[in-house]
Amino acid sequence: MSRFVKWSFVLVACFGALIASSQNSKSDLELKKKKLLREISETNQLIDETRKNKKLSISQLKVLNKRIDDRKKLIGVMQSEVNNLNATINSNERKIGELTSDLDRLKQSYSRMVKLAYMNKNQQSTLMLIFSSKDFQQAYKRLYYLKSYGVYRRSQAELIRESQVELNNKSSILKQDLSTKKVLLGNEVVQKIELGKEKIEQEQTLTQLQKKEKTLKKDLEKKVLASKKLDKEIQRIIEREIEKERLLALSKSKTEKKTVVEKPAKTGTIEPKPASVPELKVTPETKLLSGKFESNKGRLPWPVDKGIITESFGMHPHPVLKNITTYNNGINITTTSNATVKSIYDGEVTAVISIPGANMAVIVKHGEYLTVYSNLATVNVSKGQQVKAGSALGTAARESTDGKTEAHLEIWKGRTKLNPSEWIAR
Repeated sequence: MSRFVKWSFVLVACFGALIASSQNSKSDLELKKKKLLREISETNQLIDETRKNKKLSISQLKVLNKRIDDRKKLIGVMQSEVNNLNATINSNERKIGELTSDLDRLKQSYSRMVKLAYMNKNQQSTLMLIFSSKDFQQAYKRLYYLKSYGVYRRSQAELIRESQVELNNKSSILKQDLSTKKVLLGNEVVQKIELGKEKIEQEQTLTQLQKKEKTLKKDLEKKVLASKKLDKEIQRIIEREIEKERLLALSKSKTEKKTVVEKPAKTGTIEPKPASVPELKVTPETKLLSGKFESNKGRLPWPVDKGIITESFGMHPHPVLKNITTYNNGINITTTSNATVKSIYDGEVTAVISIPGANMAVIVKHGEYLTVYSNLATVNVSKGQQVKAGSALGTAARESTDGKTEAHLEIWKGRTKLNPSEWIAR
């Protein structure tokens, strides 16, 4: 086999691996694109709901911001798709060039073989070549060469045919890719136009809201006050649960100590004092429940069927008021009207509370962990009730002032606040 034929096989193998990798990347991008398009569709639904109220609000601005973020991500995904496609197109073009060169060389080589075969097609001349050998060994070598040459010529003809088929296939794929690229670029232009419109709407909404600075500050003060009341109540319940768990763990520890049989001390020796047993913070049962909860980090279901996170965990600047930052103990999820709020994991309802300005809240215990679901208009559960993941706890409250429906979720481990976004499925 000639060197360029060997190299053509190597190139085909490498090209196949590149295509496989490209297909995986293409599949991932397609999934991301579908997810973002679905999120944008749901965001549009929420925008339509808040607009029914006819009153401009921060909630509207937050939802608009989320849609713009998703739109930017979508455009980024589309650009990645185009870049990947460009890489595939360039690779295909190089491969077509290599195949064309190989095919030309194969055809030239085959043409020379055909001419040579035609010149020596006379059977008599072939026999003369064999019989004119000096000895039997030379005659055998000449006969073997003629047979091998014939086999090689037929294999070259087959290789030409296969290369031609592969070249036609690559040309066809290239045409499809170029057509797909044209569609993708067109879709990207459409998304950029939509993004431009949304940015204008965002700026107009922000400008109008900034004119209501005094009203917004008063609303913020009310929300901060309600949040502090809720936080204080949660802290009280947490301390109660920690103390209850401590007493239970201590009781179990004392029981276990009593069951230990003491060995008598040997005569003439001093029995060392037993090492002090560290006080248990939680019972083994609680540890087990905590471990199960922890093992589902990043995979826990959302507390609502549809929604978008419009306020993240921790400290962040106010979306309208300058030089003002707010702190969120959890996440706020803007959802659809009358949305059912569900438990994100199996547990026990440890409290149902009512907070002025924050509606109602349900706290569910999962071992050392507590999940808090607030801003509920109605509650379907009671203290001490066992719930499963997905159990309905109540319905999210709809604000009469701005028409938004929002659920608030917090996750605590003991006295430590955790970021719910890291625990629920992305």
